[in-house]
Amino acid sequence: MRLVPAALGGAAGTLLRLLLTQGDTGQGWDARMTAVNILGAFLLGLASQLRLRPAQRDFVMTGGLGALTSFAVLTAAFVDGTGTAQAWIGLVTSVLLGLAAALAGVLLGRLLTPDEPEAEA
Repeated sequence: MRLVPAALGGAAGTLLRLLLTQGDTGQGWDARMTAVNILGAFLLGLASQLRLRPAQRDFVMTGGLGALTSFAVLTAAFVDGTGTAQAWIGLVTSVLLGLAAALAGVLLGRLLTPDEPEAEA
């Protein structure tokens, strides 16, 4: 992994997450975090199908989208006094809808990325 691209992407992803979840009190689970996690999963699926150079992958996927999504918030909801039902709803929706979004991103990425021409023998 290239550290500089991953670090720069992480800074960008963190800033984007903060902008998208502004107004979050940091107390309990916030539905905006679920939406951001699902968006991040979709974008990760999409980016996984693009022909990115290694440094680009580190910037976009490891740094940017890794920082955009925040499953740490999910786990914290179980210990910070968030209602158990609310914490479970956040967990289940983020994981299940995140998996569906990642699959949708992969499928879209495959549509957008043409197959490489086969080399003639």
